[in-house]
Amino acid sequence: MRITFTAPVTRPEGSIAVGLWRGRKPTAPFAALDPRGRLAKTLKKAGFDGEDEEILLFLAPAPPLDLVAVFGLGKRAKLDTARLRRIGGTLLDELDDSRAKAVTLLLDLPADQVAELAYGLRLKGYRPLTGYRTKFDPDDEDDVQPVLDSVTIACPDPAAAEEHFARLEAVAQGVFLARDLTDEPGNVLGPGEFADRARLLEALGVEVTILEEAEIKAQGLNLLWAVGMGSARKPRLAVLRWRGAAGKPLVLVGKGITFDTGGITIKDAEDMELMKADMAGAAAVIGAIRAIAGRQAQAHVCGVLALAENMPSGSAQRPGDVVRSYAGLNVEILDTDAEGRLVLADALAWAAANLSPRAMVDIATLTGTTEELFEAEYAGLYANDDLLAAQLLKHARAEAENLWRLPLTEACDEDIKSDIADLKHCAWDDVPDNDDAARFLSRFVPEGLPWGHIDMAGMEFADEDDPLCPESATGYGVRLFNALAGG
Repeated sequence: MRITFTAPVTRPEGSIAVGLWRGRKPTAPFAALDPRGRLAKTLKKAGFDGEDEEILLFLAPAPPLDLVAVFGLGKRAKLDTARLRRIGGTLLDELDDSRAKAVTLLLDLPADQVAELAYGLRLKGYRPLTGYRTKFDPDDEDDVQPVLDSVTIACPDPAAAEEHFARLEAVAQGVFLARDLTDEPGNVLGPGEFADRARLLEALGVEVTILEEAEIKAQGLNLLWAVGMGSARKPRLAVLRWRGAAGKPLVLVGKGITFDTGGITIKDAEDMELMKADMAGAAAVIGAIRAIAGRQAQAHVCGVLALAENMPSGSAQRPGDVVRSYAGLNVEILDTDAEGRLVLADALAWAAANLSPRAMVDIATLTGTTEELFEAEYAGLYANDDLLAAQLLKHARAEAENLWRLPLTEACDEDIKSDIADLKHCAWDDVPDNDDAARFLSRFVPEGLPWGHIDMAGMEFADEDDPLCPESATGYGVRLFNALAGG
């Protein structure tokens, strides 16, 4: 879907969308469109008041108009960035349902507000993967594909709006990359294929280094190797660096289990097909790097993707194995379905030793307990640094990527004590598993290095329509990390 900007039009044609303030107070484009007040009277009869996200569609009585969408902007004083984006996303939904192929949006807002509303349109206008479909059912309304191809936004300063939107468009493309990767089937996207996708970011100026089998073993990333050694598709560690500024980098670490069977501790069959998305953390990181590079951010950011496929086989790791980690700690494996914390532990320790980070944040679809705790409404945040935690929470609110801080508790230390090794990586005792996992990961972060851990389990898919995301993979974390990087 193309989004373009143009100067105000005096005689709109075809399908148009126009806004009203709360209380049906007309915007300048609406007043020009309805000089006799007939449309305003119709809206009043219909109970339309102009609340934000309120929309009514009308078939135009005669050419040159075909369709008129009237949408509410709410109160002018409360028209902030979040509202603008939600208005744009909600409007896109209605335009898709209208079956219009092209729409002109009439706005008289400042350029930055025009761009933010267009950003909401763009995020909601994501088209989920359809390349594996050979046909669609025209009689099933849920299977009918959108036909909206272009939105032209007529506004007072189109050049400034387009300039502002270009930066947001780069972020949207990062979100779309993460959504696409999360939705790819496991037979198409393994560790090697994910690494190949990472290499494509070199075209944007991203430095990409891939550690393959021999290097992973030689460097002692044994936990990462142990998780993936049961699969014929061997692990990778992908390192992406954007050098948009001097100084130490912000390092983002993503869990990239391209399919998770649970390994020897195999999962139940129900919903196992969704485990293709157990790489959504790595998708968030690569999407964030794509966004940061795409907008040419003045920031130094590295992404580390711990990529593996967790499969049962004659070469898979076993419960009871002891594996020496990159950090030198020996880890007893209790449950091969708690593999995410293993690949993250090695990736965190490796990143701390090799990238000299100023701060690190990891993200993963890690534990079912976090999903149960928040019912997929929030991701869980653990942090060893209050300032970093505050920054993450602030950006999470601004970007509508919900985050809730949980405590790193010493109560978990007894849980992860091993009788045979330095640590065991999980325990099924009184303390919730998400707390145990966070405490385990903290052992692989050097003292004094600000670190945050985001458990995004349950946030990888939108089970219901959302103003900024269709019912698809969400790309959760891209907007949050892009904002955290700054620049």
